[in-house]
Amino acid sequence: MNCASGVSPEQRRRCDEEAFRQVESGSQSTQLEGGWRLVRSKDPEGGADAISVMHVVDSSKSDPRLAGLSLQCGRDGIDVALIVLEPLSRSERPTVALAAGGKRAEFEASVVQGGAALRLPADASKLAAGDWQSAADLSVEIASKPNAILGVVPIGGLAAALSYLSQNCHAR
Repeated sequence: MNCASGVSPEQRRRCDEEAFRQVESGSQSTQLEGGWRLVRSKDPEGGADAISVMHVVDSSKSDPRLAGLSLQCGRDGIDVALIVLEPLSRSERPTVALAAGGKRAEFEASVVQGGAALRLPADASKLAAGDWQSAADLSVEIASKPNAILGVVPIGGLAAALSYLSQNCHAR
């Protein structure tokens, strides 16, 4: 499927739906307000389910290599991760710049999930629980070779999505 920038609104919608289908394979998903999805994925090894809230990028404003934002139940609270469609090397520690509501922060990310996700440090979770909740969009810049990965994730409704996530984290 051609999901490059400059495609029609209908093609963008199909790309977004395909990204959700890929996330949902092997998962249960519930639509939340603001375009968020609560996703529960079974651990194939029988461990605790992975529970997250996810939002896809605005494909009209984003590099096709960036899929979206995931906030998931972690050992020490909520983990923040960016989902990429072009896996990165697990040895990379890319710098990620995030901007929302006029505030910008930079983090060193860890490449996880076979290179398909970039886990951000705990300070990103603090921003999600605070400053980001009043913003409409999260601008993303991932330092990657040969070119940076740029994108925008709509984050309206984040407070409600985090509330659903917290309730489900405690219930697992």
